[in-house]
Amino acid sequence: MGGSMKGKDIICDASSLIALTESCFLWLLYDLNRKHGFRFLIPDMVEYECIRRPLNIKEYSMDAIRLEDAVNDGVLEVIRDEDINSEMVKIMNFSNHLYYARGKPIHLVDRGEAAMIALADKYDIDLLLMDERTTRLLIEDPMSIKKHFENEFNVHIGVNETSLRELQSRLEGLKVIRSSEIITLGYRIGLFNKFQHIEKDALEAALYRVKFRGCSISFDEINEILQMVVD
Repeated sequence: MGGSMKGKDIICDASSLIALTESCFLWLLYDLNRKHGFRFLIPDMVEYECIRRPLNIKEYSMDAIRLEDAVNDGVLEVIRDEDINSEMVKIMNFSNHLYYARGKPIHLVDRGEAAMIALADKYDIDLLLMDERTTRLLIEDPMSIKKHFENEFNVHIGVNETSLRELQSRLEGLKVIRSSEIITLGYRIGLFNKFQHIEKDALEAALYRVKFRGCSISFDEINEILQMVVD
């Protein structure tokens, strides 16, 4: 892996890559990479989650083949760095012992998300592409997760303050975007011109498509994007 990893470098989660692939918008990553210099990076744990493992599951193998093709084309860059493994384990430990219900820890983060955070920390990258809601809230507003669990399960949620401090020191400065932001960015810089005179309709359809493929975006947020970008 050559060159500095700054600016237009984005570490990607399986959730967003799968949403974009299932929605037939993987071409946006190609255009953003080849025409506008964005680099889409994935730790090998994410490669396992969205390519190597589903390649052997017939229901999901076609999407895995498309993503593997993007790796072979250089649009997705797999980062294999064993040095991040110990940090990844620490992040998983802190995250999954952050909240307690009835004395038992609540599992929040898997290896792929933890590897992304560890990779971002080592290479000083601040932008993560992630549709998965829980890890995004852990980065943006961790106490909202506590409130959500208490409201949903009607039980007091305990907080491990040591884990919270350790996580906050690692998550500070990180910004999460979703597949919906990738689509909006593509629209803003003219990549939807291929749809000729129906760009606005295509944008709306694309946002709804990724929502129903797992992107955690609300109907109100979609309307706000359409009003802000289209009007």
